[in-house]
Amino acid sequence: MSTRREFLSASIGASLVGMTASTRALAQSVAGGGGMNILILGGTGFIGPHLVTYAMERGHKITLFNRGRTNTHLFPEAEKLVGDRNADLSALEDRRWDAVIDNSGYTPQQVGMSVELLKNACDQYLFTSTRSVYTDFTQDVMDEDAPVGPKDIPESEWDGYGPNKVLAERAVQKGFGARTLITRPPVIVGPGDRSDRFTYWVDRIDDGGDILVQGDPTDPLQFVDVRDLSEFYVHLLENSITGIYNTEGPGSALNTAGLVHGIRAITSTPSTFHWVDWDFLIEAGETPQGSLAFWQPPRGRYLSYGLMDNRRAIAKGLKFRPLAVIAKDTLDWHRTRSAELQETLRTGLSRDREAELLRNWQGM
Repeated sequence: MSTRREFLSASIGASLVGMTASTRALAQSVAGGGGMNILILGGTGFIGPHLVTYAMERGHKITLFNRGRTNTHLFPEAEKLVGDRNADLSALEDRRWDAVIDNSGYTPQQVGMSVELLKNACDQYLFTSTRSVYTDFTQDVMDEDAPVGPKDIPESEWDGYGPNKVLAERAVQKGFGARTLITRPPVIVGPGDRSDRFTYWVDRIDDGGDILVQGDPTDPLQFVDVRDLSEFYVHLLENSITGIYNTEGPGSALNTAGLVHGIRAITSTPSTFHWVDWDFLIEAGETPQGSLAFWQPPRGRYLSYGLMDNRRAIAKGLKFRPLAVIAKDTLDWHRTRSAELQETLRTGLSRDREAELLRNWQGM
C-alpha cells in the first residue's frame, strides 16, 4: 500500500498547480492515499470490469449503478445501486461522488437525465463517446476539432449511433461545463470483447491455412485495447484532466498487413494471406458494416477513418500495449469461452464462406 500511495502522490503532486480549490483538494486526497469516490454508470459489461479492477487497484472506491442483470457476481466489495437510467435514477439521489464515468450513455435523453441529477453531486463527468460522431473522415487532420454531426440534415432529424452520441456529448457539456471529459474511442478490443471484430482475426490466424483479408495491405486501421483505455480513464480522473480526446491506438501508424502479420507472430500455425478487393467483396454482400466490420476502405467519406489524430490523448498520458500482447491475451481469453461461442463469432466469415469467396476471386 505504501508503494501505491507514494506513486499516487508523485504522479498527482505535479498537477496541483493551477487547479481550482475543489480539484486541488480532490487531488491532494488521492495523493494522501484516500482514493477517489467514483460512480460508474454500468460497469459490468466489457469496459467496466477492466476499469473497476484497475481503479480498485489504485485505491479508489467504486459505486456501480445499473439494472443488476449482468455479471452480478462481479466485485462484491463495490457498492452496487440498482436502477434504470432511462426511467429510475432514484438510487443516485442525495449522494455525492468525486467523479462519474458514463460508458453506457447512448441517447441525449438518458444522458441528460443523469447529467441533470449529478451536475451538483460530482466534480467531473467522463463520457465515453465514439469516433462515429464526426461528420465524415475527409479532413486533412482528423483531430478533435473536426466537424461533428450529420451534414445538411436538421438537428431535429438526427438519428442513429453517431448523431445520438453528438447530442449526448452536448448534454454533458451543458450540465458540467468546464468539468466535462469526453473520449472518442475507435473499435475497442481485448479480452472480454463480445463483438468479435478483433477476436475473429486472432482466432482465424491461429487456425491457419488460406486466409482472406479484405482490401489492400496498406489500408490504415486503428483500435484501442480496453485495458489501455481503462487505465487512461483513471489517469485522467486522478489528475483532474478535462477536455475531448481521440483515444485511437496504436501509438504509431498501422496498416492491415501489419495487423495480420503481427497477429501471426504469436501463433505457430502455418498460414497464407490472400488480399481480396473491397469492391468484389461488397458486391458479393460482405460489407465493412456487416461480416467484415473492423476497418473501412480508405476512400470517400472514410478516407482518413484509420488516420485519426491521437496526439492530444498521448500528450495527456494515453499509452498502448504492443499488438503481440493484445493478440495473445485476446486469444487466451477466447480459448476459455464455450465451444459454441468459439464456433459462432458475431463478426467475420465462416470457413465455408471464406473458401467460396477465395475460389470466386481467384477464378476471375
